[in-house]
Amino acid sequence: MKAEKYDIVILGAGPIGMACGIEAKKTGLTYIIIDKGCLVNSIYHYPLNMTFFSTSEKLEIGRVPFISHQPKPNRQEALEYYRRVCTSWDLNVSLYNKATQITSSGSGHLVQSEKEAIRLDQ
Repeated sequence: MKAEKYDIVILGAGPIGMACGIEAKKTGLTYIIIDKGCLVNSIYHYPLNMTFFSTSEKLEIGRVPFISHQPKPNRQEALEYYRRVCTSWDLNVSLYNKATQITSSGSGHLVQSEKEAIRLDQ
């Protein structure tokens, strides 16, 4: 299997992983965000009626407005919002793709996932 080459591999497609992808994209770096589950997998597994403690403004990333019906958003609003962020920024994500091994390889690293091999050169 030929390894794809990126400047950055981001493990986890949660809000922080997506924010890292946005910053990589803004600076022109090649990147991929991989996650073992769906986009914002941890939020997806929150209780159905969960409400965040933070206001929507504090949860915003990538200058994409987070509109909520209440002062504090709920789980469903967050799932919709982070999908919109991913689409708005056209983030390079590979979902349902668990990272299985990270090894040193010559002048860089090799990240092996269930779907692909990803090469990082220094």
